[in-house]
Amino acid sequence: MVAPPMWGPRCKFKPFFNVLWSVNTPPGVVQLQPCVPRDYGANSVVCVCNATYCDFLEPYSNESISNGNYLHYTSSMAGLRLQRDAKTFVKNASIEVDATFQVNRATKYQEIIGFGGAMTDSTAINIHSMSEAAGKNILSVSTRVCALHSAIIVFVRSQQIPYLKQIQKISSQDIKLFTAPWSAPYWMKDNGTAFGRSALRLENYKPWAQYFVKYFDAYADANITFWGLTPQNEPNQGGVHKVHIISMGWTAKQLRGFIAEHLGPTLEENGYSYLKLMAYDDSGLYLPEYLQSILKNETTRSYVSGVAIHAYHDDNIDPNIISNLQTEFPDMFFLYTEGEYLHQITVDDLGTWERGEYYGRSLFQSLNHWVTGWTDWNMVLNTTGGPVWSKAPYNAPIIANASADEFLKQPAFYFMTHFSAFVPPASRRIKLEMTKDGGLETVAFLTPEDNIVINLENRKNKAVSVVINDPDKGDIEFEVQARSIHTLSTALGTPPTASLVRVQHEPLPTAT
Repeated sequence: MVAPPMWGPRCKFKPFFNVLWSVNTPPGVVQLQPCVPRDYGANSVVCVCNATYCDFLEPYSNESISNGNYLHYTSSMAGLRLQRDAKTFVKNASIEVDATFQVNRATKYQEIIGFGGAMTDSTAINIHSMSEAAGKNILSVSTRVCALHSAIIVFVRSQQIPYLKQIQKISSQDIKLFTAPWSAPYWMKDNGTAFGRSALRLENYKPWAQYFVKYFDAYADANITFWGLTPQNEPNQGGVHKVHIISMGWTAKQLRGFIAEHLGPTLEENGYSYLKLMAYDDSGLYLPEYLQSILKNETTRSYVSGVAIHAYHDDNIDPNIISNLQTEFPDMFFLYTEGEYLHQITVDDLGTWERGEYYGRSLFQSLNHWVTGWTDWNMVLNTTGGPVWSKAPYNAPIIANASADEFLKQPAFYFMTHFSAFVPPASRRIKLEMTKDGGLETVAFLTPEDNIVINLENRKNKAVSVVINDPDKGDIEFEVQARSIHTLSTALGTPPTASLVRVQHEPLPTAT
């Protein structure tokens, strides 16, 4: 066995790759393979891909973002999907605008680890349901992936591992994988079942720690190496709450002792001390007290590298809690390890713009409060939101329609892409000073290549005029459409080699 039942492997990959498939693009030429839209009656559209076609972005020339030039990408409820416009900085832009900002690249904040999504068993099953060519296209466009995370009881080794290897083969960069269990085998738990309130029996702490070693050993035998782990997915599920999902509850005191006395030493003794062990792995509802309780033990803290947080309930949480925790624990990184809009997929709901705005709200909020990356949950579900074992509602950025051998990219996919395609690992968030914000959400980054990337979102039902000043380059002046998200990119150095990946070029028949 590669893993015990109920183990939820999660993998964290680097963002969307920044890698270029061989496409024979002439030097200095920017080309866009456009979205083929389909309207299911919601307030926006999905983009249709199949075995031979998918929309993509290709590399841009250094000239297009240097010498006073910048690129502007727009996605909107009105139907734009990463529309690219090449523009030039101006001098003395109009001051009669709704919002004004200034880039301050000297003030730097957290370093970015990456953005991703979950190669769950559901995702693997859905990719497997497609033709080989369509499945490869899904892997190519979604290899922003990340967090391998099982939503189904049975771990599907035969499907997940080959897809992980394909992703590793496609990528020209290292891939970061992390993992988390949902539950120990039932016989190890005090209630002997999957659901309800439960805890690991004290006498099973040591053997459960050994399970982690066996898990990593088995993956190593398959030439798959992990970057990190969390000790438990959502430890308050099954602890604080009596739930109907697979779970195992831990109090902060229990988890603190398990890490300090069993998991940390066991990983170290077996050659896995390099793994990034992340504490917490739950929504922000139980912060800061739960995390503070775990990390107050110096031995526990010596084994912990970072803090894992879930995006659920972000609307009800003061994001300054994370900023304050970062001040309290400056040696820790903070990573969003799971998020999804928990709304049941229906055909007439496909393409709903608010699903993307949910992602945008969490992305902007978390990144502006010291979070180093954001991981989606299921990358791919089918047209009924499955396959799943629970009755809970599920949704995903990519919907597989196996009967037509096609997949549909929802607005959430593009919200993620505005970050994952332009903000590579090791980027630093920088300060974007505001005179008036016009109700926009904003965040800015300096990439390792010295490119400035600015993201803006307008959730209003009316356009907002904006001026962004760069003291060294001049002004950017434009109108932020109603219900839209934007990425601006300009260079101080060499741009990334690519944004997204495409596989084939054949045109897709007009979608109906």
